[in-house]
Amino acid sequence: MTRGDAGELARRGQAAASVRARPAFVGRAVLNQTPVLAVLVGAPGLAAAIEGEWPLAAALLGPTVILGALGVWSRQFKTDADLRRIEAVATLALIFVLSTVLAVPGFMVLGLAPHDALFEAASGITTTGLSVARDAESWPVSAHFLRAWMQWCGGVAIAVAGVALLMDSGRAAQVLGKQSVAGTDYHASTRAKARLVLIGYSAITAVGVVLSIPLFPGWWEGPMVALAAVSTGGFTPRDSSLADYSRPAQILTLALCVATSVSLLFYAVAVKLGPRAALRRGTVRTTLAILLVGSVAYVLGHGALHGWEREALVSGLLNQLSAQTTAGFSTAPLMPFSPLMLLLIVLMALGGDVGSTTGGIKTARASMLWSMVALVFLRLRLPERALSHLKIGDKRADAEAILFAAALLALYLASALLFWAALYAAGHPALPALFDAVSALSGVGLSAGVIGPDLGPGLKLLTTFAMLLGRLEFFVLIALFLPSTWISRR
Repeated sequence: MTRGDAGELARRGQAAASVRARPAFVGRAVLNQTPVLAVLVGAPGLAAAIEGEWPLAAALLGPTVILGALGVWSRQFKTDADLRRIEAVATLALIFVLSTVLAVPGFMVLGLAPHDALFEAASGITTTGLSVARDAESWPVSAHFLRAWMQWCGGVAIAVAGVALLMDSGRAAQVLGKQSVAGTDYHASTRAKARLVLIGYSAITAVGVVLSIPLFPGWWEGPMVALAAVSTGGFTPRDSSLADYSRPAQILTLALCVATSVSLLFYAVAVKLGPRAALRRGTVRTTLAILLVGSVAYVLGHGALHGWEREALVSGLLNQLSAQTTAGFSTAPLMPFSPLMLLLIVLMALGGDVGSTTGGIKTARASMLWSMVALVFLRLRLPERALSHLKIGDKRADAEAILFAAALLALYLASALLFWAALYAAGHPALPALFDAVSALSGVGLSAGVIGPDLGPGLKLLTTFAMLLGRLEFFVLIALFLPSTWISRR
């Protein structure tokens, strides 16, 4: 038998050992989440009813009643303890797709065409912040709450998924160590991990809401921005994003974005073991270091290219933090043809930490990939029999994490290239088109003027898919549509 024959047999063996997603199990898992989906549209629906916006209230409370009834009916089905990983992945993808569809009637009531309403809903639940609404400032308070609430819910959902599903167990254990915050074996249930994330997320939200009220006009604009900020979302009640708010309000908003750009498990560890112990675990230090390097590089580049005028420099720096944390807020107009756009594109692609609310490739994976490159050069200098392994910190890198990071990078680059080509083929300038393509795929929301109300319907639908694709880390959404996910070849 040749080596090629042996490899083919091994591949067939892996395929035979693989399992498919069972539709009934996935269906029950989605049904069990209907109360969560009901809260997603029900909370802003209730706010619309209180405000007297009855068409919006009806568009949101109608699905809420149906979802509530489904939730009651689903109680007869027990939660499947043996849910396969592929089934959990399919469930996550379906929840995001359903969340998008459920909000469409609400945005249509606000005057958006169906494809625009789909775009706006996807931008909300993926915490992207790109918008095709022409005059959102004229919307009622409950409509702004709908967008901010969707972003807040989408942020916590992806943070939980990042820790409990997309982060391998070895990586998660590295964050918390061998002992969990509760003092038991960390390899516990997904629910336990989700609880830790939700506690930290809610605490940061509460602090942000309280601090925002005196810094923003009125009683409600601050809380809306705070909800979007902790999810690194980007929606604000103003068409100018953060530009019309005071500098302290802008700084608070970006500080909240930075706070949730690190893994939310960090805060659970910090409470139990102290900040120093928390910093020694995981890749929080790497994420903060990359944020610092990005800020320094931007300041030096801005000063050299556009001068050192203080207000312009601070506005640009806040835009850079917004881009790097994939928040999407803007404090001043972007300069679409500046060389600094290339730096922002790289920073948007990097994003924040795994288990955070940010998008992008994630700094931990980017650091791992860079270490792989360095290891190759190291091995060129070592004797043939010398052993060398990829290490993250003082620990040997997990093989599954390496494979996931490399595959994710390949899918990200291929998707960005195809999306960029589509925007460029439609007649948009190359650099702004690349910027907006990366912004959509990384869940950022900043725009160089390409993606907006005047974008063609076909490209809006493509952008909607790109936002969901990038936010669900590619594999999740692609797996939903793969025949091999559902059909066994045995």
